[in-house]
Amino acid sequence: MTYAELAKGLPETLKQDLNFGMFKAYDIRTKSSRLTGELIRRLVAAIGRYSLEVLGTRRIMLGRDGRIAAPSLMEAALELLPDMGIDVLVNPLPISTCQFYYSHMRNPDCAAVMLTASHNPGEYIGLKLMAPGMKTLAMDSGPAGGITGILTYYLEGAAVAGGRGQEYAAPAAGAWRKRGKVEVRHYLEPFIEYSLRLAGVGKDGLAGLPILGDFLGGTAGPEVAEAFGYAGAALRMRNLVPDGRFPAGDPNPGVAKSIQESKEMMARGGFLCGLCFDGDGDRMDILDPRGEQLSPSFNLSVLLPEILGIFKGAYAKGAFGGSAAWRPRIYADVKTNPLALQAQARQGLDVTIIRNGHSFIKEALREGFVRQYLAASEESAHYYMNFPLDLDDFRAGFAATENTLFFSLLSARIWAEHPERYERAIKAQSGLVRQREWPCHFKDDTLLEKSLAEVESEFAHRGLLIMKTMEDGQSLDATLMRSGLPAVLDKNSELSAPWYQVAQRNTRSEEGIARWEVVANSEKDCQEAVALIRSITDRYVEQGLAEYL
Repeated sequence: MTYAELAKGLPETLKQDLNFGMFKAYDIRTKSSRLTGELIRRLVAAIGRYSLEVLGTRRIMLGRDGRIAAPSLMEAALELLPDMGIDVLVNPLPISTCQFYYSHMRNPDCAAVMLTASHNPGEYIGLKLMAPGMKTLAMDSGPAGGITGILTYYLEGAAVAGGRGQEYAAPAAGAWRKRGKVEVRHYLEPFIEYSLRLAGVGKDGLAGLPILGDFLGGTAGPEVAEAFGYAGAALRMRNLVPDGRFPAGDPNPGVAKSIQESKEMMARGGFLCGLCFDGDGDRMDILDPRGEQLSPSFNLSVLLPEILGIFKGAYAKGAFGGSAAWRPRIYADVKTNPLALQAQARQGLDVTIIRNGHSFIKEALREGFVRQYLAASEESAHYYMNFPLDLDDFRAGFAATENTLFFSLLSARIWAEHPERYERAIKAQSGLVRQREWPCHFKDDTLLEKSLAEVESEFAHRGLLIMKTMEDGQSLDATLMRSGLPAVLDKNSELSAPWYQVAQRNTRSEEGIARWEVVANSEKDCQEAVALIRSITDRYVEQGLAEYL
């Protein structure tokens, strides 16, 4: 049964009582005030049943970031999951999601649950879920529907038999299990060593490099500070201490207000680059010496020679299997600006536009590895790659995941060794006019969809090319609208004539939020496109039906 089918038959009052809306497209996320003790037990029990009865594993790896609500949720899981006969591997300290993913790489037979709400404000809490083999779980994606399967158990609400300290009757097995074990596991040092080595950064390899790091009170600070300290960088740290209250502002580097002071410090001079992270450390925004963001797609284009070098070595050792010719590929976020996309294509690889969503992109990379899909980036400052499980033996396999520490170290190294690459990327970006993605919250999903349809209709009327599917025919789950650009961009596409691009989407990981981003090669076209979108959404805002965030 799909999520839509489950939702259709439920009374609205029951949905409210059970906080049904916390089940998102790619994870589980809600305001912590709405996750009562009763609902926590119900949710943890559902995850436990899903792990036992669908995934067939009685081992779960558990981690958390620094959110205020995370410790109590973790404590509840540490009581309930063992009662169900599940062994739990846990790091009880706040860590980044990327460090947690590395921990899962070290224990791939486990299911995995990370307690985090990513970049959301401090009053939110959530869970990112993975199956054994580093497979991401999403809505209607994964064994028995992934998150939809967990939701099915959640709606059933079956009580855990036996209670605290007792035994649990596993329905599928029809047998009693003894209480599971809880083991504490720490992987900070191996994670740092792995990231340094893969990035080609040794002891004092970044000696004296002046870098600004803003961690916004999230959990990436300690690992980044330790790694860059080992490499000898002169790292100026801001908001280093993990603090789930997020006193510096929303833990999202995409929010201009949150990193304004860091941008101003960069603009005053003295830094090679700036690195800004979100609450759980899986987003990394890179700032140029003037304090301006270099888009992730441009940054990935700078790093591609080294990334291709890693995989060319893996290809030579037979990591991809078969005898197919070397033909590397990457995925590009639907919002990727055309110049960055072309810069990537000119490095001898195929670039495929992909829909947003961390779970979707990682699964596409995992499944596409045999076809030589290597990496991807999102303009929201996410970076993805098929990471080798064993740096000494590429044949041991790869995991499609995130590691901002690796990308941060590699970016710093290349900025020091090949500053001309960054100078070219900064110059290319300076020729663009970009209105970075902005949100509008609608009080009703029907109105949200109506506004998206109105925007699309207006741009279609103006003759823009409307794109709603990926190259393989799957939905983009967004609308990409282009003027003066072809449907497929490659290394030979002509981009000197006037053009602009609009990307719009319904944000599946947040409730009632639509987002737009506009990029153009002229101020006039960018402003006119933004004004057209605003003329539509302003009507909803003025009527009290929506608000800008």
